Amino acid sequence: MDGPLEMADCVALYERVMGLRPGDGSLNPRLLTALQHNSGLVLGAYLGDDLVGFTYSFLAREKATDANGPRLYQYSQLAVVAHERQGLGIGRLLKLGQRERCLAEGTTLIRWAYDPMQTRNAHFNLDVLGAVVDSFKSAMYGTSGFGAATGESTDRFIVSWHLDDPARPAGTAPAAPPGGHHAGEMYHDGDDRIVVLPDDWHRLRAETGPEHAARLRGRLSGTFARLLADRYAAVSCVRLPDGLAAYRFIPRAAAHPSIPRP
Repeated sequence: MDGPLEMADCVALYERVMGLRPGDGSLNPRLLTALQHNSGLVLGAYLGDDLVGFTYSFLAREKATDANGPRLYQYSQLAVVAHERQGLGIGRLLKLGQRERCLAEGTTLIRWAYDPMQTRNAHFNLDVLGAVVDSFKSAMYGTSGFGAATGESTDRFIVSWHLDDPARPAGTAPAAPPGGHHAGEMYHDGDDRIVVLPDDWHRLRAETGPEHAARLRGRLSGTFARLLADRYAAVSCVRLPDGLAAYRFIPRAAAHPSIPRP
């Protein structure tokens, strides 16, 4: 993508999809243009002449941990698809486009953040793309979100998509423990840990109220933070019966087979 008109179309699509209110803040075409010309990526998906999705990212670097110096990666700040075009595979094409551009430029790592309660996003990120969650940021953007998430803590998982990792087997639903699965609970499955949550967070919040949802979010966020601090990584999120979903966490050493171990 290039030029002010295409960048303005991206901004308009973003504001429409996110349902922004006055004061929520937004993008602007100048920012996207600057990113595009300075090692960032702005990729769009079109149906005919209509922009139906886009994603943008910027070049970032890890802190140096060895003699090889800091590793560079693309940090993907957002990807949006028009409401009426969701579920058609457009998001996947955008991420694969990012992957192709990164590999062409010699970058083998993409990172981004998402709300861990959004299990549809989780399944796409982990099970479809093969990315891994290895970090958790509590209230990353503050204690109250915007758009549909107004009033909720902006807790985020940080996803690492190692483009040179071999493909993982498809995630499978864990067997139910005695008494069945319950939202907010963690279960052992051998060395793995299973964390259960509602499969539709917006519906849960509407049906049970924001106070109940906030308590459940706090409980789940505490569990996620402890697992990641104990060097586990989330590699799958699948739906369960009765309106539930489950994350699978595995020991982190097994999550990134392409990274040399000491």
